[in-house]
Amino acid sequence: MIQTWPDINALIRILSAYRPVMLPETAERAAVMLILLVDEDDQVEIVLTKRAATLPAYAGHFSLPGGMHDKTDINLYQTAVREVHEELNLSETVYQHIGQLDDFSAREGHLVRPFVTVMQKRNFEKMHALAPSEIDHIYYLALTRLDRFVDDPALHVLTRRRPSYVFREGEVFIWGLTASILVHLFDIIKTTLDYK
Repeated sequence: MIQTWPDINALIRILSAYRPVMLPETAERAAVMLILLVDEDDQVEIVLTKRAATLPAYAGHFSLPGGMHDKTDINLYQTAVREVHEELNLSETVYQHIGQLDDFSAREGHLVRPFVTVMQKRNFEKMHALAPSEIDHIYYLALTRLDRFVDDPALHVLTRRRPSYVFREGEVFIWGLTASILVHLFDIIKTTLDYK
């Protein structure tokens, strides 16, 4: 439990100083982007997208914007940038890249690299436009709710990921790789604050 959450300037310092554990690149690889939104009260939220019900994979799941590397992408950060543009119509110029988290392996075995960016929420709300073929709607997850993820043994029949983290709020159900990445973000913040 974090008693006092860091403000956005402290978060930027923490995440820009973090040195991620990187895994060997796989033939197929992906990147996701954690977009931190700062509102007028300096509260921070993370952008999650609910995937369209018509998609062939992970339909209806809440996830971080991102996707598979394309041969035209210079690197995995550019993969995340391209996917955010395709899904949310956000240009790379409207957010600030502040860091990178540890690499993860997807259930299919390919590398997934998470990047962290920040922007003002009012700008996000004005500028973003959903790609309806990919995204149903946006869910704003308050940074202060990252400590609400719990290991749910009931998910062990669905995933080999251990612990099997989950977050539930109304119709929102976040689990799997997305939940693991968000718990990792929480751990970085908490560990840094504990050692101050």
